[in-house]
Amino acid sequence: MSNNLLPLVILAGSDLQPAKLPESGAGLHPLKGYKGMDLKVKGRPLIDLLLERLQVSGYFNPIFIAGPKKLYGDARHGAVVIDTDLNFGKNIEQAVMAVRASCGRGLMALTTCDILPKVNELHRLMDDYYQNAPLDFWFPVILAPAKPQQIGASFWKPKYRVVPQTGEPPCTLLPGHLIVVDTDALRLPLVYRTFDLAYRTRNRPIFYRLGLIVSHVFLGLVVQDIRNVMTLRLPTLTFTVIYNGIALALRLRKGVITSKELADRLHNIFVMYRHRRCYPDRKGRLPLMHGLSFAKDIDTEEEAQEITDRLG
Repeated sequence: MSNNLLPLVILAGSDLQPAKLPESGAGLHPLKGYKGMDLKVKGRPLIDLLLERLQVSGYFNPIFIAGPKKLYGDARHGAVVIDTDLNFGKNIEQAVMAVRASCGRGLMALTTCDILPKVNELHRLMDDYYQNAPLDFWFPVILAPAKPQQIGASFWKPKYRVVPQTGEPPCTLLPGHLIVVDTDALRLPLVYRTFDLAYRTRNRPIFYRLGLIVSHVFLGLVVQDIRNVMTLRLPTLTFTVIYNGIALALRLRKGVITSKELADRLHNIFVMYRHRRCYPDRKGRLPLMHGLSFAKDIDTEEEAQEITDRLG
């Protein structure tokens, strides 16, 4: 383990509207509200259990909670509270500004308040990060278990097919809920907008999400390209983002994209061109890893009951 501890932000704002579930989740009961505080195990809020596990892992310091101070206070069990309760993208923006102001650098980790990761799985994931750092972003995706019953109440979660390496059969994956990013490398306005839209449509089909995101970010990309022309830079941003986004979605839907291509296309979309030019050896990484507790975010009453039964 590295002595270079990472600042980490737990995104802990509210879900004012219940998440829209796919057909596979028909009959389940989606949650809303402040899940980190509303969900309790043995009478303790879920966020307190999450904090304990993140702290005992030894990878993160300082730890921040991005949520309203009226709910979490100025600090909570050693974590500093960033007072925010906006949409998902704005909460990330507030978190980035707070970490930069506090730590003086852009490198940071983010997670959400509605998971309860196993410490041994956290060690496995973070070891991969430190073995491959420095990176512009690191986002592990989680291998789905061979037996569906191992997923338990999260059986309905959307899954994706990604090829580990060219020539190998695709693996079935679940999105993880831990990411490390160098925010100094990123097109931050695009990140905030895209992540907000992606979060709002997180359980919807790939092309529905793509269409919504493209329709909402297109004008902003064109405006930025006009600014680029006025400062004698090439107006390639719109083409780069839209082309790579569509190619990524098409190949992901077909289950033919490799993890390297997925990382490279996301790198082209979200990492600034001048950063890529200055640091040609820096990449993004999306390792395919075992770590089911990082994929089981609690979106439904049934998932909440499952974790309460298991731990309580």
